[in-house]
Amino acid sequence: MFRVAIVGRPNVGKSSLFNRLIGKRKAIVEDIPGVTRDRIISQTEWRGVKFEVVDTGGYITSDEDKFAPYIRKQVEKELQEADLLVFVVDGKQGLTPLDKEIATLLHRTEKPVIVAVNKIDDPEKEKLAYEFYELGFQDVIPISTIQKLGIADLLDKIYEYIPDYEKEVEYEEEEEEKDYIKVAIVGKPNAGKSSLLNAILNEERVLVSDIPGTTRDTVDTLFEKDSQRFLFLDTAGIRKRSKVEYGVEFFSVGRSIEAIEKADVVVLVIDAIIGATEQDQKIAGLIQRRYKPAVIVINKIDMLKEKDIEKVIRQVKEKLYFLDYAPIVLTSAYKKIGIEELLNQIVKVYNQVWKRVSTGQLNRALKQITSLRQPPSYQGKPLKIYYATQLEGKPPAFLLFVNKAEGFKENYVKFLENNLRKLLGLENSPIKLIFRGKEEKAD
Repeated sequence: MFRVAIVGRPNVGKSSLFNRLIGKRKAIVEDIPGVTRDRIISQTEWRGVKFEVVDTGGYITSDEDKFAPYIRKQVEKELQEADLLVFVVDGKQGLTPLDKEIATLLHRTEKPVIVAVNKIDDPEKEKLAYEFYELGFQDVIPISTIQKLGIADLLDKIYEYIPDYEKEVEYEEEEEEKDYIKVAIVGKPNAGKSSLLNAILNEERVLVSDIPGTTRDTVDTLFEKDSQRFLFLDTAGIRKRSKVEYGVEFFSVGRSIEAIEKADVVVLVIDAIIGATEQDQKIAGLIQRRYKPAVIVINKIDMLKEKDIEKVIRQVKEKLYFLDYAPIVLTSAYKKIGIEELLNQIVKVYNQVWKRVSTGQLNRALKQITSLRQPPSYQGKPLKIYYATQLEGKPPAFLLFVNKAEGFKENYVKFLENNLRKLLGLENSPIKLIFRGKEEKAD
C-alpha cells in the first residue's frame, strides 16, 4: 500500500495534520514540543483510493532532548520505508535553520516531497508560504489544520503521486477487520512493553529507551506469523493517579484504557526485577472488570537467577490472584526468550474466548459442581440453580435461572466460575455469570 510519511521539526502541527488526514483523533495533540515519539500508522482514503499515513516524532539534530537520538532513528527509518514525504513547516514562525537541515536530509532520499506550510489560518496570509520555496521542493501548499484550510488541496496533491496500479487495488475491509487478533500491551512505565513488541516484530518499530514513559501514543502494528495475524497496540505505561499530571501523559493513560477496551487479548507486562506492584494490581483490575482475556508476561527474566524466577512467579500469582485465569509467560525481550510461547498463548486464549458450550454440557457441569458444594442459604431458604444457558458474544457469558439472584454472593460465584472453567475447557478465559431470579411457588 502506498505510504505517506509526515515529517518535520517539533510542534509544527504534524500530529494535527495526521488526525485531519485520517479523519479521527488518534495521535495525541498538545501544544508541547515533542509530544509524538513513536511512528503512528493508520489508513485513510481519498477519491476512493486507500493509502497509509505515518506520523513521526519531531526531528531534532541536537541531543539536548534525551529522546532526540531515538526519535531521529525512527524518522530516518521511516524515510527509507515511505513512498512520499509530507514536510510540515510553521508558516507563522517562518523558515528556520532546522527546517533547512531537515530539507537537506529529505533531498538525500530522492523521494517526492510536499511541503505543507501549516498555521496559515487566513487565505490572505498565503503569501507567507512563498519563502518555503527556498527549501528546493516544487510542491508547497499552505494549510491550516485548525481551520481545515488547504487539507483537500494537500490530499489532491498526494493523490497525484499514487501510482495507477495502487488506484486499481481493492482492499477487503471487512475481511481485514475479522482476521487478526487485537492485542493491547499494557503495564506500568519501563516494564519493557516496547522492547517486547520490538522483539516480536524483530525490528525497532517502537521507540525503546530506559527512560520511564517513553511511549505516549498507542501505536498500531500489524504482524503475521504462521498465517495468524495480530494487531498490536503498544500503549503508554499507566502510572499512579497521583503521578499523572494533566497534559500529554493524562491523555496517554486514557488511551491505554481505551486500548484495553478495544483489545481481544490484553498482555500485562510485569518487570521481573521488581515483581508485581500495587500499580500492576490496579492495571490487572482494569482488565478483570472489563472481562478481558489476558496473558501475564514476566519480562527481563535474563536478569534473574533460576531460584529467583520461581519466587517472582509465586509473588505475581499472589498479587494478581483475581486474574488467575490468565496464563503466565516468562520472557526476555532483550534476549528474545519466550516470544513464540507468548504468541501461542495469545492465540490459545483468544480461541477459548470464542468457545460455545452446548446447553446440555453446561447444565451437566453445573449439576456436578453443585453436588460438590451446595449453594448456601439466603434469608433462611436454600438457594437453587434451575437451569443455565450461554449467551451470544464474548467473553463466554452464562445466564443462570435461580430462585433468589441477590443471594449468590462473591465467594460462591467465584467457586462456580473456577469450576466451570475447568469442566468446560475455559481455563484461560474470563467468564461472566448472570443470575436471573424468580420466586418459588408456594407448596
